[in-house]
Amino acid sequence: MRQGIFRLRGLVLAALALVSAALFLALLYDAQIRNGIDIDVSTAANTIATTEQVEAARGEITDRYGRLLVSNRTVYNVRLDVGAMGDRAGQVETIRRLLAICREQGVLWNRGELPIRAEEGRWVFSSDQPFNYQKEDGTLGQTQFARLCGAMEWPILEADAEGMLRTIFADFGLEGKEGLELLEVLYPCYLREKEVVWTTWYFAEDVDISFISVVKEEDLPGVEIKAAAERVYHTDYAAHILGQTGLITAENWDEGENYKQQGYAMDATVGISGAEYAFESWLRGTSGTVRRVTGLDGTLLSESYLDQPVAGDQVMLTLDIKLQEAAELALARHTTAINNGEGGSAVVVLDVRDGGVLASASYPTFHLSQYRAEYSDLLEDPLRPLYNRALLGTYAPGSTYKLVTATAGLDTGLIGVEDEIDCDGWLDYLDTRFHCWIYRQNGMKHGRETVTEAVRDSCNIFFYTLGSQLGIETLTDYARRYGLGLETGIELSESKGVNAGPDYSEKVGMIWYPGNTLSSSIGQSDNQFTPLQICNYIATVVNGGYRWQPHLLLSVKSGTDSSLLLEEEPVLLEEVALKRGDRQALLEGMRQAVSATASVQTAFAPLEAQGIRVGAKTGSAQVSGQTNANGLFVCFAPYEDPEVAVCVVVEKGGAGAATAVIAAEILEYYFSGASDLQRLEETDTLLR
Repeated sequence: MRQGIFRLRGLVLAALALVSAALFLALLYDAQIRNGIDIDVSTAANTIATTEQVEAARGEITDRYGRLLVSNRTVYNVRLDVGAMGDRAGQVETIRRLLAICREQGVLWNRGELPIRAEEGRWVFSSDQPFNYQKEDGTLGQTQFARLCGAMEWPILEADAEGMLRTIFADFGLEGKEGLELLEVLYPCYLREKEVVWTTWYFAEDVDISFISVVKEEDLPGVEIKAAAERVYHTDYAAHILGQTGLITAENWDEGENYKQQGYAMDATVGISGAEYAFESWLRGTSGTVRRVTGLDGTLLSESYLDQPVAGDQVMLTLDIKLQEAAELALARHTTAINNGEGGSAVVVLDVRDGGVLASASYPTFHLSQYRAEYSDLLEDPLRPLYNRALLGTYAPGSTYKLVTATAGLDTGLIGVEDEIDCDGWLDYLDTRFHCWIYRQNGMKHGRETVTEAVRDSCNIFFYTLGSQLGIETLTDYARRYGLGLETGIELSESKGVNAGPDYSEKVGMIWYPGNTLSSSIGQSDNQFTPLQICNYIATVVNGGYRWQPHLLLSVKSGTDSSLLLEEEPVLLEEVALKRGDRQALLEGMRQAVSATASVQTAFAPLEAQGIRVGAKTGSAQVSGQTNANGLFVCFAPYEDPEVAVCVVVEKGGAGAATAVIAAEILEYYFSGASDLQRLEETDTLLR
């Protein structure tokens, strides 16, 4: 009996022990895994629990055939938390030890912009106004240095930089050259510790595993190694198109772009130009949240994700990066030879069937991977390599505009394709004599010409005559139908351009004279358009009058499972009324123009030998104050069934025919067997 009771008691105690253990494990799981350590509980346990937003990796960017253009790599940066380093003496000692490790490991560290510097053996402020600055509304605001002085209770000594430095040195127990070196690290840390600045400052960036190992072994409090994703560029081309990323600025945090409202962390990386900026909503991904528990001495005890970050989506561009390379190399090879290095150049290649940008290049250019290191030199270069001439540069179109005048004359019924206008070498209009280029060159005349012949010969008198009868309002109307002087709608920053006319003249304080209409009819006067606008206008002429919206986005795929999220549909902006016979007359004139000029014929001879026939138009636009005119060249191919349109502009390039060699090299690559093979291989890879 007694033995049975003992056995029962044993079973009950064992059961209670099991229940207690299970309950304890459940509570432990709930506290440590499910909900982490509560702030109040962690304080009682001599620990600190914090949550932090973790930035997601940005999405990749590819060209139209899936070639990788931009991706990410993981880098490790060093961030300092002086609040976890103890008192001032502990902070100084920790940073001193960290600097010693940097020297041993050959690691360069960042120095904060301390507003005091040495000059001729004395200490001076780095700015004339170290404590105040004038806001846009005229009121005075405090500088970061002044606000830190207030937070640290340092007396502001307006004209005594040396006295200020002595005060700061005394507060931290610093002295001499080493003291200044330590202060250059403490200063940016305290700007953030005292919440004067919110953006992240890294002590060192992209450190290697050897450095990380030594820092971990030293167990330095407040020294944090943070993993981050850095953009990697897989091409040396398309810098103006791809753009850059950067940290959110204070101005854009809760104003401007208002990233705060969009849910970004204050120190997040965002696209700031090019495709990186234009497609930010796809590329950015979704941030995660991590919970960290540290001891009071700053030692990390545990780390767990409350929300995992989700990588950004893959953006596929309309660019053919190999064609882009061919375009940039052609510009680099020939621009200086054409204009003696006196200006830059640009080229745009469009798919005439849907407005997709196949290539868009500006010369000179730069490499995205070296952008930050070379920024100062790039900024000071007189040829402005950072300037995207293809989308932002505006140029008089010269004789390439004559197709607008011809379209207006044909569509209004002012002329027919068989009608002729006589060129005697000059035209007297009101009290001014206007000359044809051929008369100025050698005293000759074109005689009677149809619109096809006038396009071929670029006869000024033919288009002067049309322009004088059409009037500037009609010319501007047709120019706008072709998209000239209007924003194209491309996803990147672009210039609007200018249509010449009384309205613009009045706007700039000039008088519009009737003779200006004649100048406008051959692409001079105040007409100013971007290479992209001119290329899209030519594409519209050759594709039957369909003005597509130029675009860079082709599709978007999920960054997690590669599923298709978006496939961009071409946008038809306008259909220009141009009867089939009228259009054919213009295209035939462009076709004949290839053989009408020896240099153009020579440039395209290799392509023509392959059976690829081309239509083209040259342009030469004189700019006030310039000795040499800008050279323009537009073309399309194949003649029988157009696929691509090209616009080339060479600043101070003189005759447009001289720039034909650039367009010819680009088209030679586009229609080459190597190009076709690459497209097939890349497309096949994507399909697999």
